[in-house]
Amino acid sequence: MAFTRKDEFKAFDKKVWLASPTMHGEELAYVTEAYETNWMSTVGENINQVEKIAAEKAEVKYAVGLSCCTAALHLCCKLAGERLYGKPAISHGAL
Repeated sequence: MAFTRKDEFKAFDKKVWLASPTMHGEELAYVTEAYETNWMSTVGENINQVEKIAAEKAEVKYAVGLSCCTAALHLCCKLAGERLYGKPAISHGAL
């Protein structure tokens, strides 16, 4: 299906930033290191350290760094369901 109303919309004259792309302190060094060591993902030494520090701060054994807030919210809802209703049977999905 083609977009038929394209003439009704006009492009912005200026960019509308949802968040300014800025880095302060050591962030650029961490991004550069991840790029140069081919660890542009949710794994790697920097992520391991973040998870370790988060676990220590939360006084828990483990913490997991996720790639987006949606994944974090999904895990929160899953945990809340398990705390309320118990774990689902294998291959029966989430509660």
